Amino acid sequence: MRKPPKLKTLLVLPSSALFLLLVAGLTVAAFFIYSSNVRDSSYRQMEATSEQVLRNYETYFASAVQVSDGIYARYSDLRSENVDSLPSYFDTIIELKPEIVSVSIYSAADGEPIAKDASSSFDVNANEETWFLQAVANPYINIFSQGVPSAEVPYSFLLSRYLVSDVDSGRDAVARIEFDFTQIVETISPVSLGEGGRFIIYDRDYETIYASNAIDLDKALSYVRSIVVGSTTVSLGGHSYYLYTMTISNTTWRVAILTNIDSITTAISSFAIAVSLTALVMVVIFVFLAVVLANRIARPIRMLQREMSRVEGLAYESYLVTGNSGSREVADLSHSFENMMERIRQLMNDVVKEKEEQRRSELKALQNQINPHFLYNTLDSIIALIDRGEGEKAERMVVALSRFFRISISRGHNIIPLKDEIEHARNYLLIQKMRFGDSFDFRIDKDEGLDGLYVVKLILQPIIENSIAHGMKEGEPGSIFIKAYKDERFLYLAIQDNGYGMLKDKLASLDASMRSRESYQGVGLKNVYERLRVYYGEESDVIIESEPDVGTKVTLVIPLKGAVQNEGE
Repeated sequence: MRKPPKLKTLLVLPSSALFLLLVAGLTVAAFFIYSSNVRDSSYRQMEATSEQVLRNYETYFASAVQVSDGIYARYSDLRSENVDSLPSYFDTIIELKPEIVSVSIYSAADGEPIAKDASSSFDVNANEETWFLQAVANPYINIFSQGVPSAEVPYSFLLSRYLVSDVDSGRDAVARIEFDFTQIVETISPVSLGEGGRFIIYDRDYETIYASNAIDLDKALSYVRSIVVGSTTVSLGGHSYYLYTMTISNTTWRVAILTNIDSITTAISSFAIAVSLTALVMVVIFVFLAVVLANRIARPIRMLQREMSRVEGLAYESYLVTGNSGSREVADLSHSFENMMERIRQLMNDVVKEKEEQRRSELKALQNQINPHFLYNTLDSIIALIDRGEGEKAERMVVALSRFFRISISRGHNIIPLKDEIEHARNYLLIQKMRFGDSFDFRIDKDEGLDGLYVVKLILQPIIENSIAHGMKEGEPGSIFIKAYKDERFLYLAIQDNGYGMLKDKLASLDASMRSRESYQGVGLKNVYERLRVYYGEESDVIIESEPDVGTKVTLVIPLKGAVQNEGE
């Protein structure tokens, strides 16, 4: 493979060649500057300006659709006895958007008025109007139509939309929103179109919705008809213009934008000349500096490159030594690099130790949050059994409690075998079943091939406790099913009950609370989630599934690469 050229060569030869080419081609460059390049740049600039105007209006019409969406959402779940609240809602909309002239709604069945804002009046015979008929015929889209001009509002448009009532299908309606185009133009950031520049908004029949300049309007529209959609150059009122026409998104209307070519061409030509002269001066200076500085820069950089190559090969014991060659900055860089490498080695060792200690401390802190109320309740139950003379049952409960806390303590270890965690859950369930009698049954199923796995201890018991405390239906036999299984990447521990279950809103709230660092809803569940994240990282998870009157399933997801390691490995 051919080696790339040296730095000194790249600094001197290309820059010198570029200088010679620029001098030789100066005459040709001048021609292109004053003709092809300037013209192309001007047209691109004018097209960009026109597209900006188009985007401004598309943005506004999109906001008009948002107003329509808000009215739709408000009406869809509005009960008949709350219709009186609509006028104040419409007044609020008009107050927030002064360009809205009026808001009113009418029955979709017969056009009868339903509600309006305080300052306007209902449209007479609404069911005979085009805006009403089109909205009924197209119930899934927003209908834009031309408004009726008046002395107060010379340019306006209407947005009508079919409103579906989710409460009563017989109460479907049609909304009518009138916008003042003059105020809309004032709210949109102006874009300079040059002397005599203008924009015209018109419908599919070339009827004017709004024109920023009414001079020679008919002639301008004749040009618009000739190109339909696209761009061209036209002459109007003694000036040349760049005409750009395009359909406005979310509507069936189009916009025609005329930009003055005279002023833009002059400005761009002057700019092109200034840039050309500046570039020429910069190239000359660059060639001069390249020749002067090439030797001084190249030699010390070559030395730096050799040393850095050693570091690139992970030779962190290397030190950057350049002696007194090169500039002061290069010498300082050499010393700084040597100190940096030594500091990096120290920091790497410190960070590894600190991260391990931090992980262990966080894990212990979270595990210590598990409340001891279970122990107190169990001891009370044992005393009650002894008082009733049920010594044998009390003895079984003491044995189960002993096994439960022997695994809980685990000689101070945070990570225990999966089989011990499952046995811990089994003892907890036996104790609770003896406490509560036949109020629930349980079953534990563990797939083969899981005996060599390790997990953070006490992650099943808080979930089971939630199932017993919050999931069991009063007066009905409950069941709890624990399943341990795995796939190629993860170990799954699923706890499922047949209890009350949860609504979607409650489920979403509980899930969000579990993942939030600021919320404290569902403390036991949140405790398990945070301990999994501390030990196993972002790949671990707690998945909650629930249906009302069916039950709840909580699945703990643990990466296998973390579950195969015992504590201290």
